Amino acid sequence: MNNLCGTPSPSYIASIKDKDNEKFMTDLPKRKGLSFKELFKGASKDAIDMLEKMLKFDPNERITVEEALAHPYLASLHDEEDEPTGELVSPFDFDFEFYSLSIAEYRELIYQEILLYSDEAKVEEYL
Repeated sequence: MNNLCGTPSPSYIASIKDKDNEKFMTDLPKRKGLSFKELFKGASKDAIDMLEKMLKFDPNERITVEEALAHPYLASLHDEEDEPTGELVSPFDFDFEFYSLSIAEYRELIYQEILLYSDEAKVEEYL
């Protein structure tokens, strides 16, 4: 993402709570980012605009779901009557970033997370 979108702002990097992750981001080569118009030649202006709004390091700068659904790129799919909304959930649950885990441990956590979306017994077990 660093190559595509460029180096994140110093304020965003400073907001990273895990010091190892913050150092990793600080140590990445400084990049300007690529021009989406050049990279996605032939894509519609609206498609490029939506990508630029979605692909941001800082989640607070990203387009929201509601904004994305109302974006001109999705105009032909947008139907407010058929777009239910629900209770807000915690925007971020990245507690795993506070731990130094092995690749195998990350894989297992990801697998367990996937099971929560596809196996009712695992959901009951988790709850």
